Amino acid sequence: MSIMTTETITSNFNFAEILYPRSSSDFVANFWESNFLHIKRESPYYFKNLFSIENFDGILEYGKPRGKSLRVVKNQDPLLPTRYENPDGTLNLNQLYAAYADGYTLVVNEINRYSEPINALVHNLRQELSHDVKVNAYLTPANQKALSPHYDTHDVFVLQISGKKHWNFYDDTNFKTPLLKSFQPIFQEGQLSGKKEVTIEAGDFMYVPRGLPHEAYTTDESSLHLTVGVYSTQHIDLISKALQSISQHDIDFRKALPVGFLNYTQEQKDKFKEELTLKFKDKLEKIFESNNLESTLFLINEEFRTDLPPMSDGHFAQLDKIDSLTLESKLTKRDNMQAKVMQIGGFSRIMFPGNVIKGPAQIASVFQFIAESDTFEVQEIPRVNDDNKLKLAKRLIRGGLLKINQI
Repeated sequence: MSIMTTETITSNFNFAEILYPRSSSDFVANFWESNFLHIKRESPYYFKNLFSIENFDGILEYGKPRGKSLRVVKNQDPLLPTRYENPDGTLNLNQLYAAYADGYTLVVNEINRYSEPINALVHNLRQELSHDVKVNAYLTPANQKALSPHYDTHDVFVLQISGKKHWNFYDDTNFKTPLLKSFQPIFQEGQLSGKKEVTIEAGDFMYVPRGLPHEAYTTDESSLHLTVGVYSTQHIDLISKALQSISQHDIDFRKALPVGFLNYTQEQKDKFKEELTLKFKDKLEKIFESNNLESTLFLINEEFRTDLPPMSDGHFAQLDKIDSLTLESKLTKRDNMQAKVMQIGGFSRIMFPGNVIKGPAQIASVFQFIAESDTFEVQEIPRVNDDNKLKLAKRLIRGGLLKINQI
């Protein structure tokens, strides 16, 4: 891969490109969930086709982020929305310009909902990481700080879009790998030690593991960066879902705790704990039985792949062409659309962003052909007759997986 310049810029970033020149395998082995990483590129236009400060106004004007989607903050103090929202709830850009000029940082949360290139990055990263991803944008004027020292309970990739920002990192011995979405303390001066300073410039990348205390500020120039938040599926999430799976088949897990149990005497509590141990110790071992873990991973997979809606690509026009579909029509998957086939019980499923299509177990190989094929003619769909080939193709176009390349 060549180094990015103003002439050679990609608009569809993936994991390898945001980490370049490091490899993803090196990152996972040596940094993921453990060590801070700063990749200094000296290539200020590296992320230009992903986002730029010139795009920021358009996000505010046409995306119209409201409520929790937009924060205006300086030194940990937020500006009330009534200061920059019109009576009808729309944004007053002139008031936002004034707030920025007055030192406030503008934060657009989940900016991937308003930007097609950033949304494409989210799709790519989710596919490669198997974890949820959300992107926030921070626009900070010169000589300002938005937030006090804190740590995040999710991992963060920082993509510096323009300008530069100074970061202070502190010792994380007591905060390593916190539970996702648990309490996030705000630290006061003197509560943290072991300060390390890093300056990140346009085109640079940083990885900040969850639990690493930090703060960021600007000096002589403004800064625009994206924080790519990685919201991991933790082992506790897998175990909790596996326990829920067992509870569907064992009534003991679904029964209520005894009436008045919070008022028990110590003797009653001791007896209750003994009863719980006797009843559930062996049952809990079933969590880790292969069949239960397999079905749990299946459910996690299905929820993950169908949770993110597909990228907008003019698909309504595709729906208008369905009635013209023939056996010679060429089909392909929509852009940034990956499909996964799984079989459980007597059913097979093909899962993809925003939807899941189900069928009998015997068409699992048909779904697999579609998932693995880049482009194919309807007549090439295996193991079903011509009438069902057309029906299945139309169903997958309506469902949002496929598009028509050629009638």
